Amino acid sequence: VLVHHPYDSFFTFEQFLRSAVRDPKVLAIKMTLYRVGSKPPVVDLLLEAADRGKQVAVLVELKARFEERQNIEWATRLEDAGVHVVYGVMKLKTHCKVCLVIRKGSNAIERYAHLSTGNYNHGTASVYTDFGLFSSDPRLMADLSELFNVLTGYSNQVSYREIAVAPVTLRRRLQQLLRR
Repeated sequence: VLVHHPYDSFFTFEQFLRSAVRDPKVLAIKMTLYRVGSKPPVVDLLLEAADRGKQVAVLVELKARFEERQNIEWATRLEDAGVHVVYGVMKLKTHCKVCLVIRKGSNAIERYAHLSTGNYNHGTASVYTDFGLFSSDPRLMADLSELFNVLTGYSNQVSYREIAVAPVTLRRRLQQLLRR
């Protein structure tokens, strides 16, 4: 499902995350944070997820110009709540916006994701034009799982099936996925 902000409400993503946080079958939530704002519901939801016993892993990019201090404060608050926080990757500015939800299904593990061209920031989502993609495509989910393994230091993988590290290539790949 493709959403186009600000024409489609950012509430769609917030509801996706809120549902994941409150679903007892959700095992883990993994997310990248770049610019979330001064009172981010996203951070509150991640804190609630950790409080509910879910595994939460978050990459907080510290090179978000003019928001470095704020991002450090959110990262510290998340870490204090038991969230696995990664403070960026050395020599890499992580500008991707990805949320991956891992859920125990009736027969297997299910994965759902949201990828976005915009930040997980309710305020800017109502001003800037961005796209968000909700997906459960197995090949894309495999790539995103591996991406989070790289971002959290558990893998050195450099190639993927459905995504590419370069933003232009990722944008092109998202367009190809939408045509399917």
